[in-house]
Amino acid sequence: MSLEVKRLEFSRGTFSLKGIDITVPDGSILGIGGQNGSGKSTLMKLLYGFYRPDVGNVYHNGISLSELHPRDISRKIAVVSQEISEPFNFTALEVVRLSGYSKENESISPHEAMETCGISHLANRNFSELSGGEKRLVLIAAAVYQDASTILMDEPTAFLDVDKEQKVKKIIQDLNGLGRTLVLVLHDINLLNSLCTHVVLLRDGAIIASGEKEEVLSLENLEKAYTLKFRILEDAGPYKFAPAEI
Repeated sequence: MSLEVKRLEFSRGTFSLKGIDITVPDGSILGIGGQNGSGKSTLMKLLYGFYRPDVGNVYHNGISLSELHPRDISRKIAVVSQEISEPFNFTALEVVRLSGYSKENESISPHEAMETCGISHLANRNFSELSGGEKRLVLIAAAVYQDASTILMDEPTAFLDVDKEQKVKKIIQDLNGLGRTLVLVLHDINLLNSLCTHVVLLRDGAIIASGEKEEVLSLENLEKAYTLKFRILEDAGPYKFAPAEI
């Protein structure tokens, strides 16, 4: 298994995650869904060691993250955060190159990572001058260059124009086709359905359902997670679910 969470508990302020058990199979795309405030991003930060659990452990290929140095974690897990920080006057290429600080060998170059994401033309542009969508693609290219077997992305398509959203979705599918395991925090239920092989639904810091998406994305589980009734759209392609009252 790529990532495994066992009996995890974590509290910060008045919020807590309780009794979290998750298995992320190698080569899968796991989507984490739920309402705002359900604990999606907090769980993501626990999955790469930004937070340490109060109880339980997160394992990568059987090794607890608590036993690993941050540099070793970065060799195994790459992260694309939802928040985009502004580095000091760096070009897009330099931002990508920085993500390789922990690499042991050059299996892919920064230029090749940018080419994979279709942004070679941005290499010499100042990162701070790029659009939000372009910055997101640069950060994804940085994760590709990092060459970790597992990639975590927090809301990778949020606030993107339609063309950039489609490009990010294709990159995710292509990376998975190359054997990468991906964990995605997604607010869009139809993206959970169209992109992911496995899904975890959270509500108030607890798991409503977890497993293969066909089993998890039932109308009953969606209503429990989102406190809203849904209906299934027939012959609507990837847009399978809609609120019942629409």
